[in-house]
Amino acid sequence: MKKKTDGGHNIPEEDLREMQEEEKRELPEGLETYTGTCRFCGQMGTVNALPGWSEEQVNESVTCRCQCDKAKEYAKQKGQIQKAKARIAEVFGPAAGEKALDEAIVANLVSFVDIIAEKKMQSVTVDMGRGLKARVSRMAKGSIKVERTETVKASFEE
Repeated sequence: MKKKTDGGHNIPEEDLREMQEEEKRELPEGLETYTGTCRFCGQMGTVNALPGWSEEQVNESVTCRCQCDKAKEYAKQKGQIQKAKARIAEVFGPAAGEKALDEAIVANLVSFVDIIAEKKMQSVTVDMGRGLKARVSRMAKGSIKVERTETVKASFEE
């Protein structure tokens, strides 16, 4: 089916839809299109990003979006690591308010996430004293667990 446009030309409906989609695909101002490759299967892909991205950053982004099995597993693990680090900052960092720990302790807990994700360590428990413990561990299905335990003990003798 053909549809008339303002210019009086007959353009097939399918071509009009394609042209409209291309207009939507135009990049927002300031973004550039980069081409990179998946580090696992070598498939090429494009990324829209701010100017100045390195080849390594582009390849990392393409890898995380690739649909090969190894790339999917890599992206999943990377997401778990980011979530665990964010959870540590939330539970033990400044966001914890008056229950926040020293920055050096939080930084060490964050560094343990990478070691645990690489399967070099199963878990780590840090005892801060006064009934407060921090634990970061790898679960059976590969997820990373962050927990804060506060034990309050009261005993009375009369």
